[in-house]
Amino acid sequence: MLEGSGFEVVNLGINVDSDKFVAAVKEQQPQILCLSALLTTTMNYMKDVIEAVKNSGLRDTLKIMVGGAPLNAAFAAQVGADAYTADANECVQVAKSLLGK
Repeated sequence: MLEGSGFEVVNLGINVDSDKFVAAVKEQQPQILCLSALLTTTMNYMKDVIEAVKNSGLRDTLKIMVGGAPLNAAFAAQVGADAYTADANECVQVAKSLLGK
């Protein structure tokens, strides 16, 4: 949905460790980092990724969005994300809003 709406997307894949996220943010310099979880067992790792981005000094350079079936807006706030979206369509709308488009 993001690509179809004109966003350039770099997909890091599944089961990506926080160091790979930090390296990708340094290399790609994205405006938005999107994290998705399909299982409750992977949700808490989002906080680790956000903390790693913060500890690397890159947190203020981008917005972070989270989504996935087991998440909600309260969880997004708890882990330090800028936004939560419930589905791909909403993701596009929120991404545009975060970037002032």
